[in-house]
Amino acid sequence: MTPQFLADGESAAAGLTVGIAVYAAVILAALGTTVVSIQQRRRGRALAAALVVAVLTIAGVVVAIVSSIA
Repeated sequence: MTPQFLADGESAAAGLTVGIAVYAAVILAALGTTVVSIQQRRRGRALAAALVVAVLTIAGVVVAIVSSIA
């Protein structure tokens, strides 16, 4: 079995795919932390996690708009 190497374009697409997957996982983890923190009545942690979700979501929208324009 010989190793296969990706071409430049394919590696960029693979990198973007991994980046988007990690981005989505971080949002879901922060959302889960928010829910658990609310259930445990930890307001500070819940607020911080909700803020992370909001910032990441807004950043994702901004990046999507900028990338569609450029």
